[in-house]
Amino acid sequence: MVLTAQSVAAPLKRKDTFRGYVLCNGKRVDAIYYVSDSKKKTVGIGPRSYKATAIDTACAGRIEVPSRIKAPDGQFYAVTSVSRHAFADCRRITDVVLPDSITDIGDQSFMNCRSLRSIVLPSCTCYLWPYAFRGCSNLRLVEVKAGTPPDSYNDVFDDNTLRFATLMVPASSAKAYKQSFVWNLFRYCIPNWDL
Repeated sequence: MVLTAQSVAAPLKRKDTFRGYVLCNGKRVDAIYYVSDSKKKTVGIGPRSYKATAIDTACAGRIEVPSRIKAPDGQFYAVTSVSRHAFADCRRITDVVLPDSITDIGDQSFMNCRSLRSIVLPSCTCYLWPYAFRGCSNLRLVEVKAGTPPDSYNDVFDDNTLRFATLMVPASSAKAYKQSFVWNLFRYCIPNWDL
């Protein structure tokens, strides 16, 4: 029997990092992932460091994060979180679409994404950590698909976003968002009747 490199690949351990991809304007671009739970086969996009982002900061346009990614051990892992600083200082990305598997948006994850115009937060999103969208001065649409307002710190968004961006939420949960801290600070909140 001949052993191949793939058949002897060591299983990944929690917090191991590896290269995967995101779609940038429909094309695959290298991205960094870390293993958040090896037993449940889940990963987060971006390193846990404040020093590096998930993708090259020169990337521009629309970014789509895949719902699962193939790791070096040959297994597929569900992408469940955006780590701290994952897209920080990516000043040319305009739109971000996250998969439905995302539950957690890390601190400073999109900080200073100055060209970011819209973000879609999936239905499983539970937590938004501090400064996640600070410095996103052109953010004009925050669409949240979660029926229950995600827990958020008071400094997730800056004043510019709260004053000028439109918050779009499920129509059945509009009242809950208008009564929930941070979400009730948005000047414009509209129901999405399609959810």
